[in-house]
Amino acid sequence: MQYNTESLVFRSGLPSYVNLLKILTISLSCLIVVVSADVFYYQYNTPKWLVFDVFSIAILLFLIYSSRSVKVTVIGVLIALLLLNMLITIAWSPNKFEALLFALRFFVFIMAIYAFASLLTREQMLNLLIDSIYYSSVFFCVAVLYQRYWQGAPYSDVNFSPIGFVNYLGQVLNIWIPILVLAIYKNRHSVIKVVIGSISLLVLMHLLIESNTRGTVLGLLGAELIVLLVLLVKNKRFPLKYITISAMFGAAVMTFSMAQSNGFSKLQHQVLTIKELNSGREMVFRNTLDMIAQNPAGVGVNNFEYSHQKYAKMGTPESSPYVSNYSILPSPYNIILKLTSELGLLGGSIFVVLLSWFFIQSFMSFLKGTVVDTWVFMAVFSVLFHAMFSSVFLTPVSLFFSLLLFSVVISRAKSTKPVFLISRQAVAGLCLSLISITVILSVIKSTSSYLTNSGYKLGDTQKVEKALDINPYNYIAAMRLVELYLYKERDQRKALSRVEYVLGIYPYNVDMLIKASTIALELELNDKSEYYKDKVLEIYPDNERIKHLDLAR
Repeated sequence: MQYNTESLVFRSGLPSYVNLLKILTISLSCLIVVVSADVFYYQYNTPKWLVFDVFSIAILLFLIYSSRSVKVTVIGVLIALLLLNMLITIAWSPNKFEALLFALRFFVFIMAIYAFASLLTREQMLNLLIDSIYYSSVFFCVAVLYQRYWQGAPYSDVNFSPIGFVNYLGQVLNIWIPILVLAIYKNRHSVIKVVIGSISLLVLMHLLIESNTRGTVLGLLGAELIVLLVLLVKNKRFPLKYITISAMFGAAVMTFSMAQSNGFSKLQHQVLTIKELNSGREMVFRNTLDMIAQNPAGVGVNNFEYSHQKYAKMGTPESSPYVSNYSILPSPYNIILKLTSELGLLGGSIFVVLLSWFFIQSFMSFLKGTVVDTWVFMAVFSVLFHAMFSSVFLTPVSLFFSLLLFSVVISRAKSTKPVFLISRQAVAGLCLSLISITVILSVIKSTSSYLTNSGYKLGDTQKVEKALDINPYNYIAAMRLVELYLYKERDQRKALSRVEYVLGIYPYNVDMLIKASTIALELELNDKSEYYKDKVLEIYPDNERIKHLDLAR
């Protein structure tokens, strides 16, 4: 099967809105990988979520403009049931704002996939994915080289790249690397594009080795191995062209080792920790299963981090990693366990069915399709594999490129018989509602985040109070107010009030429980102090801070 090798950015003969959609998608894909702003508490994720929300709104506007009805299949019915499950669990979610925002973005994500699949042909959608990843990865690599080697900017795990935290890059590389190889192959007659793409690929491989993101490495090499085995059985010959990732990975290891004296030691450490499963994930998996068993209806959509401390077995050998007096665990490093713990057994089962269906569609396209479907499958396998060991799909850049990848898979999958039809008018009304809610929630979250960060830096208590007024579920603002009232305002009663406010959102936050007990003791509220001390001991029996507090009684 032949496919068009002409770049979509400059193609003619297409409806004007289609060209505009392509240019917008490619532009925002370049922006989302580099944008950051230290005016926000989360200087990487908050502006990137804003870009993602703008992108989502734009896609919905295009869907309205195209005036299309929606054909709902059995899969669509399952998606609707999953969304309904999410909305129901908001009722008992500690953080209702984050629960609603997650459900909204999930629905918008699904509608955006449908919009792409219906507005573009399968080849147009494929070329859009390829062009978006080609240009955004090149743009990203230029930004990395500029920051590190021209500006000499220091970096750590927190700001490892313009995408942010070190693991967030690995989540994106699962998609970028296979599709970038496909982009190079697709543009093989253009020397400039091949050279630029190959340099970008080598830079990305270097970053992958430096980051030690094992889930990405295993996902990519596992995908390559499956493809090689399937094609070897199918065609009775070894398909050398599909060992590109291994070849580039080997080249990157060699050049990285020459540039860094510890290059091979990094790789050796990576292999050993994979072999030994030395990550602590098995502990959080077990504790999350206990959490599911005790909450068969779920703890509330996107509320894992607000409840897991209760089940984390802190202070024991079975403790979930990164959970302590001061740190939290935002996800169980497994998308299925996360959603099952939040939505319950029913919601988790529906999600597994949907994820399995999507994987099967990609695999069937690989078996029956061309070289294109093979590389798309490698990206799909890699990202789904990594999602079993990381917070894939939960960060804005990962979700952005997953949306494009999923749209390609859906557009190339065999169509199924619709169950019912949603009229154009209803689709337009639904999209307008989603746009309105997205704008409102996005503005609330970003404005509150900005006021929290700027107010705390300036020591402006009223500014942080305003942030909490705008978003009553902004627990970061409430925690900052505790510090401001304790150390700036010297008002312990207001500080205790804000600690208790945080605990209404974050009921098992050990640091806040200890603070509540400490402040109550200093205010001679002994019964209240004992109450919060007992709450700590329920979930962290051998807590040293509580022992020191007992000595002060």
